[in-house]
Amino acid sequence: MHQRQRKILELLQVGPLRIKTAAAQLGVTEMTLRRDLRELEARKLVLPVRGGAIPHPARYEPEPASPDRLECQFALAEALFLRIFPVDTVFIGTGSTTLALAKLVARRNRHPMTVVTHSLAVASALFQSHCKVILLGGELRNNSLDLVGPVAERNLEEYHVDWLISGCDGARADYGFYTSDVSLSNLERKSIGIADRVAVLTESSKFGRRALTRFAAPREIDLLVTDSALSDSDERKLRQAVLEIIKVPLPAPTGEA
Repeated sequence: MHQRQRKILELLQVGPLRIKTAAAQLGVTEMTLRRDLRELEARKLVLPVRGGAIPHPARYEPEPASPDRLECQFALAEALFLRIFPVDTVFIGTGSTTLALAKLVARRNRHPMTVVTHSLAVASALFQSHCKVILLGGELRNNSLDLVGPVAERNLEEYHVDWLISGCDGARADYGFYTSDVSLSNLERKSIGIADRVAVLTESSKFGRRALTRFAAPREIDLLVTDSALSDSDERKLRQAVLEIIKVPLPAPTGEA
């Protein structure tokens, strides 16, 4: 990889790359830049889109995670997998914990099933698995490889799933589950309407954390999978509305015996 291609990858860390703008920044022709992008695509480092490129989904993680947090996310994913799978149809939303579930499904599921998602990362994790993957169209978010907006919402209306599996950016036991993006919140609300049952997969640390907009009230959730650090007070409030709560023991911190 030469220096210009490294610079292209640096530009992609900031956001989607636009060919006309990037060519001027790098001091090359658009034809040269397109050639570089084809080479990077062959190495699964970038994914060309209309008028530019984005990071390749195979290289994408929604957010960095410490080893302890990653272990917790996979423990939650394991508990949900054991509780509801096999299932015929499922919608998997965006986020690092739902991505952990998608990776687990790709490794463990042997049942033919259909997964609907708007997350490029989830779709990538399920590539060449036993799942048929339906990826919604829509507008790419600036800070995450997820598709949202009116097109995604209209596409969503064409489907029905047995389970919706969602994460969250924040939660209040007495009021519901939140995300920090309005467009994502709109899609999350509509996805509840196409599902027979709804599961939220989230770490207990999200409770008490504020985010911009609520997408679901506790009464709209059938199953909550979280860790054992959920407070007694929050659990009591949630059990008045949520049909089922699974509390997963927290893994021992790295370095402990």
